[in-house]
Amino acid sequence: MNTGDTYTRIKLNIPAELSYLPILGTCIKTMLGEVVGLQERDQVIYNVELAAYEACTNIVEHAYRNSSGYIEATVTLTEAPACIVVDLFDTGSSFNLEEIPEPNLDEPQVRGYGLFLVRELMDEVTYQKNAGRNHWRLVKELVIDK
Repeated sequence: MNTGDTYTRIKLNIPAELSYLPILGTCIKTMLGEVVGLQERDQVIYNVELAAYEACTNIVEHAYRNSSGYIEATVTLTEAPACIVVDLFDTGSSFNLEEIPEPNLDEPQVRGYGLFLVRELMDEVTYQKNAGRNHWRLVKELVIDK
């Protein structure tokens, strides 16, 4: 991030296919790699990439289960407050985030950990349906050495 900038923003329009999701991860890694003084850089990058990947995987596998489409991703890095925001938009099927149960961590299961991981890795996770579009917002606060 250049000195004097209040934010840096990159927008992507990604085909809703698993093979294209690493493009978003590369964008997140590159943007966070530019943050001078970012504490726990590798862990933060990994966590944000994983959360975004899990949210996008849910879009691909559930929202677009019976159709094809795109994921519009906007990644914003702000200085004050220091955070990274990943906004994901799609036009697939919607759902009620509050109706998705937490996985039972005492019993192994193959599926159902994605939303749990997203919520655990990010500081703020919201989902809403507006005018035929689904909107995920993933926010991670950044700790910067002064």
